[in-house]
Amino acid sequence: MKPLFETLRSIFLWTLAFPVFVLSCLAILLTALFTRGRALEPVIKTGCRVVLFCAGVRVRLHGRENFDPARQYLVMMNHVSLLDPLVFYARFPGRARTVEEERHFRWPLYGPMLRRIGQIPLDRSHPRKARESLARAAEFIRTRKDFSFIVFPEGTRTRDGKLGPFKRGGFLLAAEAGLDILPIVQTGAYRIMRKGSKRLRPGRIDCYLEPAVAADGSSRRDIAGWMDRVRRVIEQRLDGPGILA
Repeated sequence: MKPLFETLRSIFLWTLAFPVFVLSCLAILLTALFTRGRALEPVIKTGCRVVLFCAGVRVRLHGRENFDPARQYLVMMNHVSLLDPLVFYARFPGRARTVEEERHFRWPLYGPMLRRIGQIPLDRSHPRKARESLARAAEFIRTRKDFSFIVFPEGTRTRDGKLGPFKRGGFLLAAEAGLDILPIVQTGAYRIMRKGSKRLRPGRIDCYLEPAVAADGSSRRDIAGWMDRVRRVIEQRLDGPGILA
């Protein structure tokens, strides 16, 4: 009976959350037609929070003292589920933009919203286009000092709840822009939703803002060492007592 109950509960949550997601995208898009400034950010954050609430997901932020609103960061968060962008924008205390799969920009309503708020399309299947996306991201960072930039260093969602291998692109971007990396570790998300399954379970996600990891003179030649330091920070949180990814 338990699998049947979980399936019915998941259908109910999707039936409730998806229309709210569509309405939130519409509200963000309409607001973005008139402003891309500070007034847009509360609409984005509120929309994400409402969708998560309807999905039965609560998000708690820890370590806010590690975030300096006067600084620009390259933010890195472990990648668990389709809900990750909502989780991030719902609780991140600052303003940030990111790259997103190019195919998402072709979706009705959601795609125009992404483009209007300033997300950057990324086509991983074409190396030249991927490099162009990183160049656009670097230009965004240089010209929008009031915005941080987030990447998922694994590049794809975990299949087993464990932290996957890191890709170099985000670290190269941080090195080029001269930004410290601000790790965010989310726990609890794997139980709620995971790659390869559409089943949605209610629950709580805890997001931990860890102290920024400075480059400490890192250059493109020392990316591996920087990657290891950031990875250790995230792994230490994930491997803590009683914590599940």
